[in-house]
Amino acid sequence: MMTATTEFLGFRFEKGSREDLFARLVAMSSAPFGYVVTPNVDLVNRAARDAEIRALYDGATVHLCDSKILTVMAKTKKIALDCYPGSDLVADLLGRGGAGQRIAVVGPDAQDWQALVARYPQVPLTLIPSPPIMTPGSPEWQRCVAEAAGAHWGILLICLGSPKQERFAQAVGALRSEPGVAWCVGASIDFLTGRQTRAPQWVRTLHMEWLHRLASNPKRLWRRYLVEGPQILRLLARS
Repeated sequence: MMTATTEFLGFRFEKGSREDLFARLVAMSSAPFGYVVTPNVDLVNRAARDAEIRALYDGATVHLCDSKILTVMAKTKKIALDCYPGSDLVADLLGRGGAGQRIAVVGPDAQDWQALVARYPQVPLTLIPSPPIMTPGSPEWQRCVAEAAGAHWGILLICLGSPKQERFAQAVGALRSEPGVAWCVGASIDFLTGRQTRAPQWVRTLHMEWLHRLASNPKRLWRRYLVEGPQILRLLARS
């Protein structure tokens, strides 16, 4: 599938309206397996300092900009990025009844899975069970990867956090012979099931969703946003 992209900070971000991007990503379900990553500031920083993570992102078929902050930074270089957060993408997919696709999900626990099915009873959803702790390369990991690779789906939503979800997508691709696309979408399901609360729309409009997330979980996120996040300014200066 030939699409237009914009190069920025080592990523080839997909270009287009949300409607066009949604159509492209759904259409990937009938193409040979590929996976979609959703870079934000944290992921761009990780890729810059870790060659293994860089390779995982480079191996993706699509880089979808997940961060309004990245779009603001790109403007300082006279670059226009089209932002479509993974949370919005997944909400659009399920809100449209799955867009005619069979959808499998990796990541939710039993309680969250029940909440998801109850909210979207019209969507053909399949759970690929995964243990709460699943180390890449472990027997549990291998079993989960094999089940996901052999399951019947057009779109696989991988909600394991980065870079574990990108490793999982790459491992599925090594085994899968059927068409399909994996979307690496982090906490997107958590927002839909109510496990996490997303920032109000006006906060998102002001590009301050990161501050809402920090205030909601400062113990876990303070280092990401206050220490590691600003490092992207050095990447921007060198670009």
